[in-house]
Amino acid sequence: MFLHYFSKKHQARKSAKELLESAERVRLYRGDLLSAEAIAVQLDLEKKLSQQLSEKSFDAKGIDEALAELHHALVKNGGKVYPISFLGDIVEMIVMAVIVAGAVKGLLLMPFKIPTNSMWPTYYGKTAVVRSPEAPAPSLGQRVWHKITDWSSTYLINAEASGEVKIPLEFIGYNHRAKEYRVRQPSRGSNLQEIVVGNTLQSFSVPAEFNFDAVLLRTFFPDFAEMPLQRQDGERWEKVIAKAMAENRIVESPSGTVLLTGKKVKEGQRIFNFDVLTGDMVFANRIIYHFVNPEAGDAIIFRTHRIPGLSDRFGNPSQNYYIKRLAGLPGDELFVDDGKLYRNGKLVTSPEPMALNCQRAISRGYYGYLADLGNQPYAAPLTVPYKVTQGFYTLGDNSANSFDSRGWGEVPPEDVVGKPLFILHPFSPRWGWAK
Repeated sequence: MFLHYFSKKHQARKSAKELLESAERVRLYRGDLLSAEAIAVQLDLEKKLSQQLSEKSFDAKGIDEALAELHHALVKNGGKVYPISFLGDIVEMIVMAVIVAGAVKGLLLMPFKIPTNSMWPTYYGKTAVVRSPEAPAPSLGQRVWHKITDWSSTYLINAEASGEVKIPLEFIGYNHRAKEYRVRQPSRGSNLQEIVVGNTLQSFSVPAEFNFDAVLLRTFFPDFAEMPLQRQDGERWEKVIAKAMAENRIVESPSGTVLLTGKKVKEGQRIFNFDVLTGDMVFANRIIYHFVNPEAGDAIIFRTHRIPGLSDRFGNPSQNYYIKRLAGLPGDELFVDDGKLYRNGKLVTSPEPMALNCQRAISRGYYGYLADLGNQPYAAPLTVPYKVTQGFYTLGDNSANSFDSRGWGEVPPEDVVGKPLFILHPFSPRWGWAK
């Protein structure tokens, strides 16, 4: 009896320790993607479990309940970090070994995961490689290899019913009395995507912060996806929807407003065939700006908690780290004309990503600069010359898909933590010194 009690106590403490380590890993890897509320809830549950462990009397039931509560919170917050697959664990061990060996205990370098595609194609956030549904799926060996080299995951989605594939839309307003629509977006905090097949609404899970609209566009409207438009997928979807409205292919259904794709499938037939590549992991040089000042053209990593335009709808400060291109220092005058960025009246010609944007080097993925992001409360648009005040004015290299100083204003200089130094992963042509 005593041995059984001792064994159960030992196992419970071991499980609790492992779960608390997983919770710390989730906060480390995904803290910049989670809401302040989600992090606070997780921290409370970690504290509750730690308190259960510190009690003198062993409360098996209390520890089990605390374990279960924290586990459910980590499932919501963990993404690919928790629960983690065996293969993912191996890859993480390899990457983390390099990080620990090269980061000098984090004092000089900081590992940073690029969260979004705002700096594409210089740095990659989550991107998709989309194949035709009829194309062969990658073999198991290919998936393993790409998991190691690209940190990618393959998604094969089959139809749950027979009939025409329809894309759910949502109404966003009127433009000269004409209705405007966009692809229906998941609810806040959800990673469930929806598609309609026949009269069946089908949902499936994709990674959080992943732009599934790109998969829809390249699966069902590949010709539109190739259009070299400055606002990229946003403008391509506008053309897709305008054409569908002219052809009466936007209709009401039991699932709401849908766009008829014309693609008919049978139950069990594949409708999506794509890979998701996670964002670049980079080393950020944390010490450089203690000795030199940031220069225009630098890619900088900064905290966002003191940028009012990035607070949530409840006024809670953002807890994320962002990476953007430093376009203007205090006193600089910036202006965008015909996709070109001018600083103090002169066309920007360096560094290379900014020069390529000014040239609209579409073949290399640089589509040029847009002057504004629409009507934002803290906007600092470049439709007219804008003089930078006391902060830093930042732009994303992927101007059409970057929420930056055009939408939320300047970055406090003291919140800059460093600049990208080295792209550590994936092992792709981008691997190496950062631009």
